[in-house]
Amino acid sequence: MKKLLLLLAFLALPLASSADEPEAAKAQRARIATERGAAETEFRTAEKACYGKFAVNDCLNEARAKRRGVLSDLRRQEIQLNDAERRRKSDERVRLSEESLAADKQDEAARRAKAAAGQQGRETRAAEKAADRAAADASRSAKAAGRQDEAARKKAESQEAKQRRDKDAADAVKRQEKRVAEAEERKAALEKRLADRKKPAAKPLPEAP
Repeated sequence: MKKLLLLLAFLALPLASSADEPEAAKAQRARIATERGAAETEFRTAEKACYGKFAVNDCLNEARAKRRGVLSDLRRQEIQLNDAERRRKSDERVRLSEESLAADKQDEAARRAKAAAGQQGRETRAAEKAADRAAADASRSAKAAGRQDEAARKKAESQEAKQRRDKDAADAVKRQEKRVAEAEERKAALEKRLADRKKPAAKPLPEAP
């Protein structure tokens, strides 16, 4: 908005009226106009008076020369005022141009700052999303590792239990085999004792002649 106003002011400057002129310059122009009018009035008065004199032409020439001198000096002053006004307008154009350039730079700086802030925001959001994904992946990995550890623990416990059961079964078999062997040994000893009891008594040896 500021840039648009500066541009409109810059374009309208050449068309500015005398109302835009400083008060001192306007007073000078009013004075020049008054003095020019007074010079013309004085010339007409002198011109009428010359026709009543003997040397009319000399009088008229003198009156005209006086008028030219006054008008020339007034014109010189007016040219100075015009030059000063052109310089003022030129300076004003330069000022407006500089302000417009400054506004452009400010707008560009604001656009760059906004773009940088937007980029920073996007990068921050991307980093946050990446961190969230990494955290989620880490959580899933931790859960998966936990499940694997639990499965490994349960498998190890199952294997240990199976080994204990197999050992207990093997020990039970050994104990049973030992009991059976001991029972057979006792049975054999008993059968031997019984057999020994049933043998006939030995015959006596014959007497010597």
